[in-house]
Amino acid sequence: MSDPNALSLNQFPPEILHRIFKYIDVSDILRLRRVSRYLNEVSHSKHLWREAYRTAECVRPPGPFPWQSKDDLENVLVSSCRVERNLRRGGGTAQTERPTLKVKEIRYTDVPVGFLSRLVFGRLVLVAFSDQVRCYDLNLDALDSDSDGIIYRTTTGWTLKSFRCVSAIDVEGHPFACVVLNEETETTAHISIYLVHVGEQFKVTLDLIHQFKHYGLDIDSVDLGPRVIVIQGQDIEGGFHLFALDVHTRTEFELSPFVDAVLMETGEVPNLFAIEEFISSSSISTSTHVLMTRSFYGSTAGWRTFFQAFALPPPHPHNNSIPTPTPTALGPSHRGLVPGIKLSNTVLLLQDAVDPTTQDVLIAIRVHMVEPSQPRTPLSKHGVLRLSAFDSSSDHPIGTITFQPLGPFSHSRIAHPSFTGTSRVFYMKHKQESRAVISALEYDVRARAHGNRNSDDDEAPEAKVVEYPGILRLPTKQILFDYDPYSGRICLLSDMETHSVIEVLSFGV
Repeated sequence: MSDPNALSLNQFPPEILHRIFKYIDVSDILRLRRVSRYLNEVSHSKHLWREAYRTAECVRPPGPFPWQSKDDLENVLVSSCRVERNLRRGGGTAQTERPTLKVKEIRYTDVPVGFLSRLVFGRLVLVAFSDQVRCYDLNLDALDSDSDGIIYRTTTGWTLKSFRCVSAIDVEGHPFACVVLNEETETTAHISIYLVHVGEQFKVTLDLIHQFKHYGLDIDSVDLGPRVIVIQGQDIEGGFHLFALDVHTRTEFELSPFVDAVLMETGEVPNLFAIEEFISSSSISTSTHVLMTRSFYGSTAGWRTFFQAFALPPPHPHNNSIPTPTPTALGPSHRGLVPGIKLSNTVLLLQDAVDPTTQDVLIAIRVHMVEPSQPRTPLSKHGVLRLSAFDSSSDHPIGTITFQPLGPFSHSRIAHPSFTGTSRVFYMKHKQESRAVISALEYDVRARAHGNRNSDDDEAPEAKVVEYPGILRLPTKQILFDYDPYSGRICLLSDMETHSVIEVLSFGV
């Protein structure tokens, strides 16, 4: 017999229920909606979903932000939790389960150029050819490669030499993407930077924001952070070139040259001819800094990596449609020469944060740590670059850059994330001659990065690592070329004799 004095959930005020809901999973909140009309109303509070968004442990886009509605927060959080649940179950490892993951398939007979395709916003697939760029909306019922999905055509006489598409999330939490096209004729060439603009009914266009001419420049890397796109390349004579642009204010930045002479300033490299091997330069762009790196090997000191950071000024308040007439010169704000590190394909695991104790800027990356006894056998690790605070009253305030290793990185073959600032990556490894395996890896280094760097006690928080091995098996004729870490969508490419196929799978279904 029930107790007549017992309280039901329907008798609790909303404030008390919101406190209770903080300790239950998102799926349980959705179940409570079906209990009664009152609980349904209480569960639609924006305050509730803002708190749930802040405390959720699943990988999700940055937030919550003021512009996000209750529905925005709920939809993103529910989708993120669904992706994590399917990854945990190993969804798609069995061949019979694979059809449930398939979203779309795109077939075409044309030959795409290098860096052929990218997945944008978890919804758009951009494919580049020698004379055009096509866009496919994965939310449409039909995807026909012969349909009118062309969003860019080259000018007569021009050939598209390379294509890059990079995505990021700005400081206000809005996702955006840039396309970098390198086009040439027999006598000249130029590099164009476009913003991917999505209009009404998801109509996609490319809006030109900058273009510069060059001669014989091959693009090595393109990085896009919350504000700045950084393009690096080498000309036919081996000269190093770097271009940085604030894509929101159209401000061009002029960075001091990253040349070998900079390495000599440290006194660590007395003779450049003694250097046996260089690793191509790369960069990271965050909301506050542009960080440039280069690794080199010498027979006496082994592998070392030089880091140089440039602090970005606050965004200009002028009209975003009017580009800055002259580049803004930036001098280095931090430098550091770190021994025992061989630069890998740098993966930005989280955007820059600030240590509340030291006020140092923290940037998490992946590198190869090299043991002195085995200088040619590096171990892949992740850690935090510390851009230490400096005394601004000195004549030439240059801070230092140090590297704090946090732990091993289980696999070295990891692709770049579609969106920088995420701790989830999908990667592909060959299991046997005829089969390959796609796995997922998640890192949470925030707690460790924000801990006391001088603390040696055992209570210092450790970096959280979650691995989902073998979530998908596929033939080796397919390759993983891009993914969206939040929606869980991945793109696979198969090259046949007569055609090519892009297959898009989703762990969020």
